[in-house]
Amino acid sequence: MTEHAEGITRRHAIQGAAWSVPLIALAVATPLAAASTVTDVGAFNLVAACDIPPGGPGFTLVAGPVDLPAGTVITITGTGMANLGSLSIAGGAVSVDESAPTTRVITLTAPLAAGASLSMRADLSPATDYQLTGATTLPAGYDSTTATYNGSVINTDGTCTAE
Repeated sequence: MTEHAEGITRRHAIQGAAWSVPLIALAVATPLAAASTVTDVGAFNLVAACDIPPGGPGFTLVAGPVDLPAGTVITITGTGMANLGSLSIAGGAVSVDESAPTTRVITLTAPLAAGASLSMRADLSPATDYQLTGATTLPAGYDSTTATYNGSVINTDGTCTAE
């Protein structure tokens, strides 16, 4: 009969290490998962329209049941034109980047309150063929699975359609 020295054998050490790997991985992943929470801003809508008062094509961003956060970006791109021109904007605190001739980047500088709206209207002639495309981007840490992020306004031969 062979006698074994008391204490931990190499085999027991390896078995213990093998069992500890999943526990250590779980312990490390749990705080990371807790730190990566995303705020759902609900069903906000970017609505395209041929006639935003007092007249002209554009978009209205309507906040859902939760405030839209500062840092939300609405990008409006025009095709069929040399220059989109200035937008008339009402209903919220924004900054507007007009550095590209056919693109306007509108950024909320303060939250848009739940249920509130922000209108963005272009001064384009109905006699001109054009397309406006609007796209909304939420800042990191925010999301919505029920929102309408995009829209478009198309004017062809004097007939305007909004999608």
